[in-house]
Amino acid sequence: NGIQTNKPALRAVRQRSEFTLMAKRIGKDLSNTFAKLEKLTILAKRKSLFDDKAVEIEELTYIIKQDINSLNKQIAQLQDFVRAKGSQSGRHLQTHSNTIVVSLQSKLASMSNDFKSVLEVRTENLKQQRSRREQFSRAPVSALPLAPNHLGGGAVVLGAESHASKDVAIDMMDSRTSQQLQLIDEQDSYIQSRADTMQNIESTIVELGSIFQQLAHMVKEQEETIQR
Repeated sequence: NGIQTNKPALRAVRQRSEFTLMAKRIGKDLSNTFAKLEKLTILAKRKSLFDDKAVEIEELTYIIKQDINSLNKQIAQLQDFVRAKGSQSGRHLQTHSNTIVVSLQSKLASMSNDFKSVLEVRTENLKQQRSRREQFSRAPVSALPLAPNHLGGGAVVLGAESHASKDVAIDMMDSRTSQQLQLIDEQDSYIQSRADTMQNIESTIVELGSIFQQLAHMVKEQEETIQR
């Protein structure tokens, strides 16, 4: 009759292969997201007002947040896959699969926590930057230096020259007042932008806290399953 095919064994091999592919894909995505987080960490720790990559930081924050949400869903799907196929795959294989799921969950939980810490550092730096800019913007217009009057000193100043000098001084004052008003407008815009950024960060931190709690609960469940 020939060799009879062992259908349960073939099914188990297919399931193991499918599980391995899913786990590898999640592992690769975790590594890619971790690389983005390392980049964000370097950028977020910079404190200089003039070297603040705000747009890049916001983009990376958004991307990493999306990645973590996606990874959380992928790991939950992998966990469901293990549960659904558990009775068909045998005790030893199910324990091995559960161990891998716990490992992936733990890595994601750790990365979520690191991301939360980086965002907290960023929030603190934004507050310090805002404080420094507010101090700068409070400098009165009169404190800004006017162009020196080279016509003064021991020389005899003619009436026409004196009048021309006053006109130049007034023009300089008008120009500086205009510049100062422009700075104030820019400052208001900057503060509003930073306030929006901080609000978004705080919202993300709350969301990450929720994901972290969810992952911690899932890890505990999986560990209990392994120990049974």
